[in-house]
Formats: sequence, C-alpha cells, structure tokens
Amino acid sequence: MVYKIGDFSNIVNISIRTLRYYDDIGLLKPEIVDKFTNYRYYTEDNVVEARFIVLLKEVGFTLQEIIDYKNFLNNYDDSDDGTNQFLIKKQNQISEEMERLQEMYDKITVLRKKFKGKILTLVKED
Repeated sequence: MVYKIGDFSNIVNISIRTLRYYDDIGLLKPEIVDKFTNYRYYTEDNVVEARFIVLLKEVGFTLQEIIDYKNFLNNYDDSDDGTNQFLIKKQNQISEEMERLQEMYDKITVLRKKFKGKILTLVKED
C-alpha cells in the first residue's frame, strides 16, 4: 500500500512538516517521490521505520544519533560485535543523567529540611 504524506502523517502521528524535515536530513526518506510534482509517497516499510524512529526518540535518542544508528544497522555485518553498542551507550547516558538528577533531588530535600518553609533570600539582612 502507498500513502500520500497526509495519510502517512496520520498513521504514524508525525506532522507533515516534520516528515519533510526528516526527508531533508535523510532520516526518513519516502519510498517514492514524484519527479514532476515532488509529492512524497510512503509504504508499509516506511510505517515500520517511522515507528522505530518514534520509539528511539521516546527513549532519548537525538535525531543525529538515530541517523547514526540507522546507518549502523544498514551496514551491520553478522560478524560485527557492536550490535548493541548504540543502545548500551544511550543506556549509560541515561544512567548518568539519572544519577545527576538524583543528586539534585537529594540537594533539594536537604534544602527543604533545612529551611522548613522559611523564605529563602539572597539579600543580606541588616
């Protein structure tokens, strides 16, 4: 089945503007582009690819990381040891971010206990 960009947009829940941008940066290319009208047409394979992109974005991948990951997968060789390196790297980044956020959370907890609802001020009182 072939979908016009508007229909495809509704199916994958990605705006038309974003789909055009993804095409421009090489992230999600339509299966067919009409040479005369420049209309974009997408297929079921594009639906799967779009959903994969959405999933990667949901877990914190940047667009560039997704492009790099897709390039890696397209060039994947069964003998390559690095099948999950992109996922492991992202998992480590998330773990580090969680630790940083936990430290911030703990500091705020200490501040709340210390000041117990008192107004914090940076102005020196006379």
